[in-house]
Amino acid sequence: MLVTERMKRDLTEDGAIVVRNLFTPEQLQRVRECFDYGIANPGQASKVYEGTDDEHFNEYGNPANVDQYLALIKELEIADFVSALWDSERVWFLGEELFIKSGGKAGRSPWHQDTAYMPANGPHLLNIWISFEPIPKQNSLEIVRGSHRGVEYDGTSYLDPNDPTSPVWGAEYFPRLPDIEAQRKQDPTSWDVVSWNIEPGDALVFHSGTLHGGAPVTPQCPTRHTLVLRFFGEELFYRPLPDKRANFGADASALNDPSLTAGDPYHPSYFAQVR
Repeated sequence: MLVTERMKRDLTEDGAIVVRNLFTPEQLQRVRECFDYGIANPGQASKVYEGTDDEHFNEYGNPANVDQYLALIKELEIADFVSALWDSERVWFLGEELFIKSGGKAGRSPWHQDTAYMPANGPHLLNIWISFEPIPKQNSLEIVRGSHRGVEYDGTSYLDPNDPTSPVWGAEYFPRLPDIEAQRKQDPTSWDVVSWNIEPGDALVFHSGTLHGGAPVTPQCPTRHTLVLRFFGEELFYRPLPDKRANFGADASALNDPSLTAGDPYHPSYFAQVR
């Protein structure tokens, strides 16, 4: 897993890179085994939507399965790859995400920044987005270039299918998400959006604080299975969430750590240090 100076620079400045052939076919099969295990052993927070053309499955981390992913990270030396991207001696595993979209009609995911749902931000925060099917550019995840270095917006509550900017916290805490898709329809150049064709073995690597969204399936690309591995490093800093119940129903403010002050290094002991 060779890391070049160009990769490091583009990840720092643009917030996203695509790494071609990050995994050999044998390694990708090992990654798929972990994905299949997670699907077969879902957590209580997983969501399954079946019986329509918009069939999909989402899971945002299952602590009961963490040993499966830690073994994979060690076996494939993924933490060394992440460390080299950041020049960070220490690396922690934040968790996994699993997605299935099938039926050929599942729509795009709303634009968002992961940092709206966690009490931390900083340069050392990234997702490794791995799909097991060839993904054309129009069906791939989209990133607003450089947005991890700009405004930190409110999250989307996912409560109103007609309003992808429906806020999680409220305007007194974070600026409301812009309606990026509506603005792009009026002016395709209004946002500096990047995406790539993805082949099996490739990985999209991006800062979790970038504005990202998309990845619909269509009749030309009817199914997508995706595993996301999430990491953080030494330069991650505490930024507490609002002390209120979030609009999507969960009390995300419970993730706050009263022993920390805003700006303190954020390296909670309940996340596994993998390097």
